Amino acid sequence: MVGNHTLTKFVLLGITDSPFAQVPLFGLFLLIYIFTLVGNIGIIVLVWAVPSLHTPMYFFLTHFSFADICYSTVISPKMLTDLLSENKTISFAGCVTQFHGFAFFATAECHLLAVMAYDRYVAIRNPLLHVVVISRCICQQLVAASYIIAFLSAIVYTVCTFGGSFCGPNQIDHFFCDASPVLKLVCSDTHSSEIVISITVAINAVGTGMVILLSYICILHTVLRMNSAGSRSRVFNTCASHLMAISLFYGTIFFMYLQPASSHGSLDKVASVFYTLVTPMLNPLIYSLRNKEVKDALVKSRLAESPGMQLPLFGVFLLMYMLTLLGNLGMMVLVRTDRGLNTPMYFFLGHFSFADACYSTVIMPNMLVSLASGNNNISFEGCVTQLYSFMFFGIAECYLLAIMAYDRYTAVCNPLHYVVMLPQAVCIQLVSMSYMLGVLYAAIYTGCTFGGSFGKSNIIDHFFCDVSPLLKLSGSDRLIRERVIFAFVSINGISTSGIVIVSYLYILSTVLRMSSTQSRSKAFNTCASHMMVIFLFYGTGFFMYLLPSSSHKGLDKVVSIFYTLVTPLLNPLIYCLRNREVKEASMRCAKRFLYLCLH
Repeated sequence: MVGNHTLTKFVLLGITDSPFAQVPLFGLFLLIYIFTLVGNIGIIVLVWAVPSLHTPMYFFLTHFSFADICYSTVISPKMLTDLLSENKTISFAGCVTQFHGFAFFATAECHLLAVMAYDRYVAIRNPLLHVVVISRCICQQLVAASYIIAFLSAIVYTVCTFGGSFCGPNQIDHFFCDASPVLKLVCSDTHSSEIVISITVAINAVGTGMVILLSYICILHTVLRMNSAGSRSRVFNTCASHLMAISLFYGTIFFMYLQPASSHGSLDKVASVFYTLVTPMLNPLIYSLRNKEVKDALVKSRLAESPGMQLPLFGVFLLMYMLTLLGNLGMMVLVRTDRGLNTPMYFFLGHFSFADACYSTVIMPNMLVSLASGNNNISFEGCVTQLYSFMFFGIAECYLLAIMAYDRYTAVCNPLHYVVMLPQAVCIQLVSMSYMLGVLYAAIYTGCTFGGSFGKSNIIDHFFCDVSPLLKLSGSDRLIRERVIFAFVSINGISTSGIVIVSYLYILSTVLRMSSTQSRSKAFNTCASHMMVIFLFYGTGFFMYLLPSSSHKGLDKVVSIFYTLVTPLLNPLIYCLRNREVKEASMRCAKRFLYLCLH
C-alpha cells in the first residue's frame, strides 16, 4: 500500500510551538471534543429511541453524526495527548492508519450530505410519496454506497500520499497526518500524486456538489410555484440547517484540498481545526435547534430543560470567554509594545482585537451569570445598553475589516509607497471614522428596535438582547422598523463588502501579473488570514441581519453563538498562526516575561 521508506516514525509539530498555549488549547479542545461526542451520540440515541424520528431524513442524520464522531475521534485524542506530552511522535503505520481513517469518514460525509440533499428534494417535491421513494431499503443502499465510495477514495488518497520514498526529514508541520504536510516530506517527485489526489477530490466534490446543486435548483423551482408564503417559509426552514452544514463542511474542504500542496501555509492549521473540531461540534447543535421534531423529542426525553446542562455550558463558555480576552488583549499588548509590529496593518489589527474583546464582553458576562444563577432578568435600560453597545462594536468591526482590505491592497499593489499612503495620521482618521459610523448606525438600529410599543410578553427568546427577538415583541408598526433596519444593514454591508471586493480584485490583478511563483505565494499568504476572518464575520452577519425577523427560527442561537463566541476566539488565533511577525513578537514577549520572573 505504501512505497519504499527508511522512516519508522514521524514527529507531529502540532498546532503551535508556544509552551504557554499548550494547556489552554488542551482545555479548549478537550471540551470541544467532549461536546462533539455528547451532541452526536445524543442525536443517534434520540433518533433510535423516539419513533417519530424514524424517517429517512433522521436515518441519514444518524449516519452523518456517526461519521462526525469517527473522523473527529481519528484526530482529537492524539492531538490532545501531544499538547501535554513532549513526545509527539507517531509511527509510520499509525500515520497511514490515521490518514486513511480521516479520509474515509470525511469523504463519506461529502456523499451523505448529497444524499440528504436528495432526500430534501423528494420530501418537498413529492411529499406524499416521500416514504415510498426513499424506502428503508433505498436508505440503506444509499448509505452503503456512500461508505463504499469513501473507502475506495480513501485508499487512492492514502496510496498517493504514502506511496513515495521517505528518506529525509520526519517532522510533519501539522497536528495530524494530512496529505499536504506529509507530501512535503517525500523525497521523490510528488507532482503526479498531487494531480491524482486533486482529481479524486474534484470527482468527489463535483459529483456530490452537483447532486446538491441540482436538488436545490429543483427545490427552488418548486418553492417559486407555491402560492402560500407560509409554505415557502416552511421549506426554507426545512433546508436551512442542511445548507449551513454544507457551507461549513465544503468551505474548508475546498480551501484545503483544491489547491496544490505547495500553496499550503500555516493557515491550513486553522482551517483544519475548524473542520476537524468545530464543525463536528456545531452540526448536532444546528440540527437540534433547527428541527421542531428534534426539539419535541428532547422535551419528551426531558433533556431540553435539564438543569444538569447549565454547569457544563457555563464551564465551556467561561473558558471560551477567558481565551477570547486573553487572545485579543494579548494581541493589543503585542502591537503596542513590540517595535516590529509598528505598521498600519497591526495598528488596525490592534483596534480589531479591541472591538472583538468589547463586543464579546457586552454579551458574555450577563449570559454566564444567567447560566450560573438561573436569573434571566434584564432591565429595559440594560437591554437598550446591551443592544446599542453590541451594534456599535459590530458595525465598527465591519468598517475595520474594509479598512484592513484597503491596507492589504496598498501593501500588495504599492509596496514602495505603503507607509507614505498610510501614515499614522491617516490610520488614526480611518479608525476614528469606523467608530463614528458605529456610533451613528448603532443609534439608528437601537432607535428602530426600541422606538415602538411592546406587547404584553416580555420573554426574549435569545441569550442576549438582539434585534430580531426584540422586534417579535413589538406592536403593529414592526414592519416599518424592520424595513428601516434592513435598509441600513444593507448600506453597511454593501459599502464595506464593496470596498473589500474592489480591493481584492485589484490585488488579484496585481498577483496575476507577478512572474515569480514565490511572489504570488507570498501575496496569497499575506491576504489569506484577512479573507478567512471576513468569511467568518460577514457570513454569520449577513445571515442574521439581511433576513426579515419573521424568517428567523432557533438557528439564530447557533449563529449568534458563532459570531459572539467562536469568531472573536478564532480571530487572534488565525492571525497568530498566520503571521510570522506576530509569532516572533510573541516569542520575544515570552522571553521578556520569563526574564522578569526569574530575575
